[in-house]
Amino acid sequence: MVYCPNCRAGNISGSKFCQSCGLPLSGQAQPAAHPAQPYPQNQPPGYQQPAYGPYDYQQYPGGYPPPPYPPAPQAGGDIIGKAQAYLNSFAGKVKEIVSTTNPILLSAMVILVVGMTVFLVLAFQLGWIKTAGSTATNTVTTKNTTPPVITLVQVKPGDNKGAIIYWVTDKPSSSQVQYGIWPNYTTMTAIQTDPTTGTNAGVLIHEVGLSSLTARSTYIYRCISIDKDGNKATSPDMQFQTAQ
Repeated sequence: MVYCPNCRAGNISGSKFCQSCGLPLSGQAQPAAHPAQPYPQNQPPGYQQPAYGPYDYQQYPGGYPPPPYPPAPQAGGDIIGKAQAYLNSFAGKVKEIVSTTNPILLSAMVILVVGMTVFLVLAFQLGWIKTAGSTATNTVTTKNTTPPVITLVQVKPGDNKGAIIYWVTDKPSSSQVQYGIWPNYTTMTAIQTDPTTGTNAGVLIHEVGLSSLTARSTYIYRCISIDKDGNKATSPDMQFQTAQ
């Protein structure tokens, strides 16, 4: 290797001219193989030679520094070493347990673990065990216990010596009237628009006709309404007078 005295570039032995700056090399005194100052001295004032690391070989003028070279560090080498040591220790513990455990007891433990695993899988599939976040919900229907409210009771004359009873309820319900010549209740009309049967929704405005009443008589009566939940409401006792 021949070094250029001008630019300190390395050239092949026997070269007549520097391949970097073109300076003739024949007859020039050659510097040492690894000069103490690898860069030329004609640098600008204040120039400082860069500090090269042990692995920046390509930046050394004239080639690589002399051996021996320290081994290049590996990324994550410390973590990998610790992990490898932990795995080796764990494997050793497992071997120690297996070698010192009674074979019959070890077989029983393996069978128990396998059996528990199969049981848990089947339990999850059959729904015996609920996963986190899933809760069984039971819908509880609360029965209404409030009876209808009867208001605006009225009586109007009807045909054939009869009368018509009117009233209003606050929710759909059935229509029925109990009546008789005062002071006794002797007759009950049939239930109309009964919502408890499921075939009728009930009504809010009620109308029940009474027929074949005795003339010039005082009748006592009361209105009865039942909602779909079976709650029964009965109006107070009332009276009306039939015509002549």
